[in-house]
Amino acid sequence: MSDKNKIYIIDGSSYFFRAYFAIQHLSNSKGFPTNAIFGFINMLLKVLDVEKPHLLVIAFDTAKPTFRKEIYKDYKSNREAPPEDLIIQIPHILRSVDCFGIKRLEMEGYEADDIIGTLAKRAEKEGYVVEIITGDKDLMQLVNDKVTVYDTMKDKRYNPLGVKEKFGVEAHQVVDFLGLMGDASDNIPGVTGVGQKTAADLLIQFGSMEGIYENLDRIKQDKRRETLRTEKEIAYLSRQLATVKCDVPIDFKWSECEYQGPNMEALKAFLEEMDLQNLMKRFDFKTDNAKFKTGKYETISSKSQLEELITICERAEFISVDTETTSLTIHSAKLVGISISYEEGQAAYIPVGHFPVGAPESLDVGQLENDWVLERLKPLFENPKIKKIGQNLKYDLQILRRWGAELKGILGDTLLESYLLDPEQPHNLDALALRHLGHQNISFDEVTGKGKNQISFAEVSIEKATQYSGEDADVTLRIHHLINPMLEEAGLSNLYETIEIPLLEVLADMEYTGIKVDKASLLKMDEALTEDISSVEDKIFELAQGAFNINSPKQLSEVLFVKLGLPIIRKTKTGVSTDEGVLQELSSDHQICQWILKYREFNKLKSTYVQGLLNQIHPETLRVHTSYNQTVTATGRLSSSHPNLQNIPTIDDKRYDVRAAFIAAPGKKLLSADYSQVELRVLADMSEDKELMRAFLHDEDVHEHTARQIFKTQTVSSEQRKAAKTINFGVVYGQTAYGLSQTLKISPGEAKSFIDSYFETYSGVKKFLQSLIEEAKLKGYVTTRLGRRRFIPEINSQNRMRREMAERTAINSPIQGSAADMIKIAMLSTYRRLKTENLKAQILLQVHDELLLEVPENEEQAARKLLREEMEAAMPLKVPLKVDMGWGSSWRECE
Repeated sequence: MSDKNKIYIIDGSSYFFRAYFAIQHLSNSKGFPTNAIFGFINMLLKVLDVEKPHLLVIAFDTAKPTFRKEIYKDYKSNREAPPEDLIIQIPHILRSVDCFGIKRLEMEGYEADDIIGTLAKRAEKEGYVVEIITGDKDLMQLVNDKVTVYDTMKDKRYNPLGVKEKFGVEAHQVVDFLGLMGDASDNIPGVTGVGQKTAADLLIQFGSMEGIYENLDRIKQDKRRETLRTEKEIAYLSRQLATVKCDVPIDFKWSECEYQGPNMEALKAFLEEMDLQNLMKRFDFKTDNAKFKTGKYETISSKSQLEELITICERAEFISVDTETTSLTIHSAKLVGISISYEEGQAAYIPVGHFPVGAPESLDVGQLENDWVLERLKPLFENPKIKKIGQNLKYDLQILRRWGAELKGILGDTLLESYLLDPEQPHNLDALALRHLGHQNISFDEVTGKGKNQISFAEVSIEKATQYSGEDADVTLRIHHLINPMLEEAGLSNLYETIEIPLLEVLADMEYTGIKVDKASLLKMDEALTEDISSVEDKIFELAQGAFNINSPKQLSEVLFVKLGLPIIRKTKTGVSTDEGVLQELSSDHQICQWILKYREFNKLKSTYVQGLLNQIHPETLRVHTSYNQTVTATGRLSSSHPNLQNIPTIDDKRYDVRAAFIAAPGKKLLSADYSQVELRVLADMSEDKELMRAFLHDEDVHEHTARQIFKTQTVSSEQRKAAKTINFGVVYGQTAYGLSQTLKISPGEAKSFIDSYFETYSGVKKFLQSLIEEAKLKGYVTTRLGRRRFIPEINSQNRMRREMAERTAINSPIQGSAADMIKIAMLSTYRRLKTENLKAQILLQVHDELLLEVPENEEQAARKLLREEMEAAMPLKVPLKVDMGWGSSWRECE
């Protein structure tokens, strides 16, 4: 039931900015961005549904300068211009407000805050209760017994008590509070060195800004007193800029903001025009213009058809290519067909490897001869002037290579485009079609079946294959047209065109080549591990006074905590925890836990690494061909799978050193190059911390340098250096005092002292990390040196744990992402120089900050020189990059 004496005032400008950053890269079928519109309407609907307002008005800023700019020319001058794809949505957001029948107000020369302040004061005087809906802290100065502020994103209402809890001052003191501390987001200067705590302390002691200046002599801190004295004019100017005007000349009657509900006809037309299908469904609006018009997909079954298709492709702006095969494993896959789309709604499918279920492969089923198709398509695919796009082209590139053709002139890959725009969204073609076209693609299971009834794609009828594969190529083309321009708008085109797209060829080469593995060595490890696991089992059973299933958490829990009476460390929903952390904690006093940890270590080595690698050795190449994933990690780092080579452990026990099984081919050796402390060097560069930069510029041991500062000693022990190393790298990941205490096995208080000491030494680092958190709060994302984005939706979460996790992500992502970009650049430049200098050396692996090459022995010096030069010059920093190199017959020998 609505309260007829309550007026709701929405800060519209705050709303649409929040909506824009909360929802990323939503667009309609014409490619027009709709994320801010969609988010804004959803936020509006929440207010309408929950509050059911009787009196409702929404205020907006205008594009014109306000009176504050006249007072202080640098007001808001530090703000970047709003993103172009937000600006073009604003007129439609205003239209949506009109469609909903909500009174909106804006006035040139004033901000929405001033309109809100004027309305709130007028309503209060006339006996109304006011709720201001905003996320803007400036409007807290209006709060009193009749006026509250409601932040819908945090679902938190601020009355006078809530304001005091938030700022530490009374609501009527907020404007003085803001004047003293300033506001970086609006470029309001404030008094130098006065932050939130100092401002609150001063106002608690002296009541107001006037009270502070009347009692300057009572301020004990000399520096603070002098700064306040010399910056008095700035303090009062800052307060004036932060003050919400409450006397804007608005010609307005409360009856104009009585909410009667939306104009359904206008709203339907608007939602239909914007292609907001979810909202159409919410209002039960029917639409007859589907987003996706089914294309025309042709089967190429004659030579004349293929010749005509080639002619069309040669004239096209670019073509979309998709291959159909019998397997996702490159070296086992057989080509079944190729689809090509040359314009939206048009595609052709060229079958080359279909045969009906149960029939011999030699049977003629109405498809052209494989070798002839290759002969005709090879010039098309290898012509760099004819641009190609696709979805996951790295796979198609390798398949076509096995078939005998190279793919040149790669222009775009929708998988990579989607990933760069928002790395944490799904990027498969079906998800992209739904998200951007509102279309449900024909699924693979629809054409091949599922489970035991699934057939090979080669057994799918050519008619079905044409519709399935043709649609994939067509949809890829349509999506590219929609989302590729978004890269330019987001400032990501350079990263996409100069790094991610060229890297496709490098990764495809690495995957296709693979790395040689010593099968006999792995089999020997497997046999030895089987024996050791059996011995460890016996020891565990002896200590447990009986056999049981060690792999069963339930049985293990009963043995440890019931039968043997060990202390319970932690419980889970399913029972008492027996995870690694618990066992580590118990192992110092209980020998059985040490053996269980050893058992788990041996089992993981055997199943995951030794047997895992044995299963991945290709029977024809006798090499392991990992898959490198460009679109899995949110930071831009590459990952690998089938097998995952990023997690191959380094083990002191030489019997089980899996890296020793990765070997060079006869006549060649492996060359390893590993960036030294690359993320700390990136941190030094980005933070410009003088002390950290000095350590690297003088080629000091940075961990020893940190230890000397933290422990206040010139003689650093190995334990102190180890602790400093943990702190150095922990800072990059936003490690908390509790996290550090757990790692170093010290008290949280001691850990906090270490971190405080670290930031005293590296004050520039502290300032930089805080700026990353502020950037994330303001924009909703952080960026690497090259502009790669990481969206952080939980940065303003009310849930403390989620918010703190988001802050750690905001700290780490620009650093780790910049290092990831760096090694990608090094891979590209190394790959190109190997080609141009006609060296036979090849890049085989990329693991974190390391590159591993296979090099003919007579090319060692040339490869070393080339690799070092390219890695050290990959990304110019304010500190030198350092590369450690190794050479040997196996990966182990390179260390």
